[in-house]
Amino acid sequence: MKGEILLAGLDIGTNKTNTLIAELREDNTIDIVGVGSVPSQGVKRGVIIDLDQAVESVRESVGNAERMAGVQIDSAVVAVNGSHISSFNSQGVIAISKEHPEITEEDIEKVIEAAKAGVIAPERDLIHVLPREFILDGQKGILDPLGMTGSRLEGKVHIVTGSVTAIQNLLKCMEIAGIEVDELIFGNLACGNAILNRTEKELGVLLIDMGAGSSDISIFINDNIAYSSILPLGGIQVTNDLAIGLKISIEEAERLKIKYGNVMENYVSPDDVIEIMRRNESTKESISKKYLIDIIEPRVHEIFSLIREEVERSNYLSTVTQGVVLTGGCALLPGITDLASKVFERNVHIGRPNYQGELNDLVNEPRFSTVMGLLDYSMEQITATPSRRAKRKKSGSTLQKAINWLRDFF
Repeated sequence: MKGEILLAGLDIGTNKTNTLIAELREDNTIDIVGVGSVPSQGVKRGVIIDLDQAVESVRESVGNAERMAGVQIDSAVVAVNGSHISSFNSQGVIAISKEHPEITEEDIEKVIEAAKAGVIAPERDLIHVLPREFILDGQKGILDPLGMTGSRLEGKVHIVTGSVTAIQNLLKCMEIAGIEVDELIFGNLACGNAILNRTEKELGVLLIDMGAGSSDISIFINDNIAYSSILPLGGIQVTNDLAIGLKISIEEAERLKIKYGNVMENYVSPDDVIEIMRRNESTKESISKKYLIDIIEPRVHEIFSLIREEVERSNYLSTVTQGVVLTGGCALLPGITDLASKVFERNVHIGRPNYQGELNDLVNEPRFSTVMGLLDYSMEQITATPSRRAKRKKSGSTLQKAINWLRDFF
């Protein structure tokens, strides 16, 4: 492994803290050499609420990946998730000098600066400014105007922000854990880049990452992210419903959800029974498996219905011609694609990484979608500029990185 460039991605979720370590080969492919996945502590809805516990989860996850890989890492690309994330679309316009009508990098930066000027509140931290489309003298649909000529340049962007407090606590967590943050990447953006194909992103697709604490939704169209939102409902609500409805502990409810969870009644026989352990009791009790579905299905249906209402309000539902892609831990509930198809009236399938190397049996699961996207981002950043292969270091503004990533990645 000596001489190879190491990449690392870290995703701190409500339920799991996932780490992947990979080698970047000379042919610009990656070999995953380390995997760490541990239960998250001190995190609620993607936001750190207990710094010490979150640090321990990060250390354990990274440590497990390092031991598997036989290496140590000192930096990683880190996902930023959670209910504190907000996003919106904006646009700006600038005039191009008549003496120099050719569009330059500086012009592109100026129009994007104009699009975000005055729209970010002081308590919000800028995570991404993602160019969606440029309009040059009325000509729409331009993805990269560099080198073109014109007199008036408009830029449409998608802006992702997060709570200053939440992001500072995330950075503090990484600092205490001894991991330098190469970049913070919006989790659902990374997730989409890992599991969506070019046709889906070009023609219009709805991505739903169903985690424990939230459901992150994004719509990709014309190779760009056009809309995103966070719904603070996820798998933990299903677990809580089971705990209350069956009068069992949270731990027992989570076990039942994972082992027997289902969202479609016709997937089980009325005669199927399972054993549960009631709270504060030492004896087991048999119940109908259908009883679990009667609790789980309404909650999942509610989450999907709220997501549909959110997308309808955005006026982007009609652009979802390529259907819906579900990922995240909850996406593995049997019958969930059928239920989603009924709610969204679209084709639905499960999205997962498509890594072909060793350890693919471990990482090609929906829960690793985001962290795989982080590795993809890290690889693109290094391979885009050959000189960066010698030493990984941060350079340029966040704005310029966003522009470069969109050009290289989409």
